[in-house]
Amino acid sequence: MVTVDRPRPLARPGSRHGSRRFSPGIREAGRLSSSRRLSSRSLGRRDPPRRRCFRRQCTRREQPSPGRGPPALRALESAESGARRDAPSSLFSIAMPTACSLLLCNICRICMSIAVLKAAAEFGWSDTVSGVVQSAFLWGYMGTQLLGGILADAFGGKVVMAVSVAWFSVATALTPVAAGLGQGPLLLTRALVGLGEGVALPSMNNLIGKNVRAERRATALGISFAGFHSGNILGLLLSPFLIANFGWRSIFYAFGLLGLPVLLFWQSTVPDSPSGRGDGGGAKGGAIPISRLLSSASTWAIFLANFVNHWGYFIYLSWLPTYFNRQFSLDLAKSSIFSLLPWLVMAICSSLAGVLADYLIRRGMAVKNARKALQCTSFLGTASTLLVISHPMGNRLEVAVPLFMVALGLKALGQAGFVANMSDVAEQSAGKLFGLSNTLGSFAGILSVSISGFILEKTGSFTSVFQITALMYIGAAVVYAICCDDKPLLLEQKVNPA
Repeated sequence: MVTVDRPRPLARPGSRHGSRRFSPGIREAGRLSSSRRLSSRSLGRRDPPRRRCFRRQCTRREQPSPGRGPPALRALESAESGARRDAPSSLFSIAMPTACSLLLCNICRICMSIAVLKAAAEFGWSDTVSGVVQSAFLWGYMGTQLLGGILADAFGGKVVMAVSVAWFSVATALTPVAAGLGQGPLLLTRALVGLGEGVALPSMNNLIGKNVRAERRATALGISFAGFHSGNILGLLLSPFLIANFGWRSIFYAFGLLGLPVLLFWQSTVPDSPSGRGDGGGAKGGAIPISRLLSSASTWAIFLANFVNHWGYFIYLSWLPTYFNRQFSLDLAKSSIFSLLPWLVMAICSSLAGVLADYLIRRGMAVKNARKALQCTSFLGTASTLLVISHPMGNRLEVAVPLFMVALGLKALGQAGFVANMSDVAEQSAGKLFGLSNTLGSFAGILSVSISGFILEKTGSFTSVFQITALMYIGAAVVYAICCDDKPLLLEQKVNPA
């Protein structure tokens, strides 16, 4: 609406402006101005340029219409609207296919913990040899963690994950052939399975860290890890059936062939440049050098948390069916059923942990405090249940099974703790940091699986294994609570160069 600058009428006595006193000169100037305006209109002259409303002009400047304004502002508006539109599609096109790929990844990993019971009886392996056979997977797994992170940061998580699925699927299918050739070829083949799977989790962290917004990141990680742990459930559920009907070698053939449909689904669903943001989307600067990662106390807190997390994780993954078989004299099928129940709880809690973390952050809790709260609850809660299980009162099936369910459910909270913390401190190098961290974690898995087999052979009991693991959880919780931070490392480098 355009307004005209008209003179205000002179106040009459008794009006609300009557208290103002106008001098005769001012009154006369007003009359002359009015008469000149009237005369100009009568002669057909144009009025002076009309003045726009100042308030409306300010409003237009403060709120430019869409598509107008400086280029930087238009780019910001486009990015914000694109992020709002792409949030649900990011979860579907990245988290869901990642969950399916990690599901197969864990199926091919856990099947050996079921097959080893039959294979050990067939080949006459001791508990120590069985432990070495199961730990052979981790030899290759540890070797490609850092490499997988570097490759994912360089070429994108989609390409690296696709190569991973194809590699470990073929190696899994070749495992029975290698077992017939001797222990050496079998160990090599299981190491090749680990070699292919070693790049999977760094690829996941790269995709989520660069293409999912921070306030949705823990939810995406939760969905991905829910699929990861669901692989344990399906592996433990399907393996006894396949072994009972077709022999222990059949599970490696069946699970290896599943790689083809999973790979096709991955390639058709995950976009080349997820969420339209490219490989560098969301990254605040260039890649962080490894020396910088190794010089931060917050990354060492993550390293320690991952080391202890993997120490316990691979004990459960490799020895839980044997525990139920030895401790409670259960057959293979029942041992597998009781072993999958804790993994079922862990899969559910993985998704809930991500939702809980994002909820706490949206409600105003500092990111650092949310990570600390969930990680310390995870470690201390799991340690408490293991101490009860190792006590004589925990040596009953009706007590041990629920306690393991609680233990692995609490353990899942760590995925919204130290795992999500990696993207907080090194978003632009999340794959590299995950690879470094998982290299140490894989080494912990090699130690824990091998040492557990040695202790089991010498003592015939898992009591010492669980007690050592519980003490490690407690120590890691203390260190993480002190050293955890969410400050981006690259910003720290700019302010305080090393």
